[in-house]
Amino acid sequence: MRSLRLLWVTPNLPRRGVTAAQGYWWALLSRLAQRHEITLVAFVDPEDAAPDDRLPPGLAAVECVPRRPYVPDDPLALLPRTVRGAFCDPALRSAVAARLGAGRFDLAQYEFVEMANLIPPSSVPTILTVHQIGFAQQGPLWRAQGRQLSQAPVALFRHLRDLDWELRAVQQAHQVITVSAEDAARLRRFLPDLRVAVSPVGVDCREFRPPAAPVPAEIDVLFVGHFGHPPNVDAARFLLDEITPRIGRPVRVRIVGRAIPPELEARARPGAIEIGPLSDLRPALAAAVVVAAPVRFGTGMRGKVLEALAMARPVVTTSVGAEGLGATPDRHLIVADDAEAFATGVRRVLDDPALAARVGAAGRALVEARFDWDTVAAAHDDIYAQALAAPPPIATPPLGRAPLFRRVLDRAGRRPALAGGAALLAARAFRWYVIGRHARARNVDGDRAHGNAAA
Repeated sequence: MRSLRLLWVTPNLPRRGVTAAQGYWWALLSRLAQRHEITLVAFVDPEDAAPDDRLPPGLAAVECVPRRPYVPDDPLALLPRTVRGAFCDPALRSAVAARLGAGRFDLAQYEFVEMANLIPPSSVPTILTVHQIGFAQQGPLWRAQGRQLSQAPVALFRHLRDLDWELRAVQQAHQVITVSAEDAARLRRFLPDLRVAVSPVGVDCREFRPPAAPVPAEIDVLFVGHFGHPPNVDAARFLLDEITPRIGRPVRVRIVGRAIPPELEARARPGAIEIGPLSDLRPALAAAVVVAAPVRFGTGMRGKVLEALAMARPVVTTSVGAEGLGATPDRHLIVADDAEAFATGVRRVLDDPALAARVGAAGRALVEARFDWDTVAAAHDDIYAQALAAPPPIATPPLGRAPLFRRVLDRAGRRPALAGGAALLAARAFRWYVIGRHARARNVDGDRAHGNAAA
């Protein structure tokens, strides 16, 4: 493919070893910049605004837009929580529009579905990368929190709000990228004709690889995650409160990551539970008998699971934690969803070194074949070709807006406005479900007719 001029827009600077998303951008950009001319516009915290040598090498230009407190005017509460605030800041939208107006770009790529709120009108083909789907998380989150009936209306409201906003968002782009086939299917359930490509999270198989010589086991169960991400906080609690007591004997547990909340730090116990950050995860992975990822909600992929697999460590995870891998349970990893089954899976690996070695080796082979960053980055050229050939997206109403309804309720007070917003979202959700059902039925009928004609 010819060299392209790309504009990348990210909500944080690409960084290694901070969050999974920042590492994803760093790995991709450092490889794509070798064959494409890339300008980066990033939203950053003021203390992190100056570019430095931690950025991906080879970028043509970098513009940092300082993050600032910003509260959008949203009386009907139509904006998801992840969108409210910085993702509505017109400063970033203006910076992107200025870049697009000042230079000729072949493509503009926006990372995170929340960034669709900031896509300005432009003739440049756009790509929107969806790292997680909010509307698919609210039900599992509610169940993980104990199925409290008092919280059910809140969970339903958030599901409807995220559903409406995200389905409108993905229609703003010429091409959508998801990091898992499961997320692509979730979007196509409602928008069967949506142009979606899958670009998974990857891992550097040269950096993360099994040690040349066996490492003595220093820890029985290792959990790794960034705790600014709510699913990881829940998973750590689940591991400590419900899984570990069911293993049936004392085990050494280590919880590693950034932004560990105080309530987790306080649960450290010498010789039993170690909790804290690490600058290099590889020694901890090499010294762990089993890596646990008991994630109960969230979508997309888990980079820490990939790193553990690349290190040939046996992984026990949930169906959620295994999303995007295309892995075979009991071959590449162990999959269990409830606490008892998860504890049994951990115990199996602890008690059977041959099983641990076999599963670890198969996991490493899977990652080498499908998820090395060089392979993932190379596939982006095909995605760019699809985006350049795609027709313009269908014009949709502005995200999170309901001008007439808002004018009616704006002065009625908070409770009537929220009730009105909920009613509007329910009506829109009904429409989304109906559209999705009819579109799927149309596609099935078309496939049948094509099959009959071919026969």
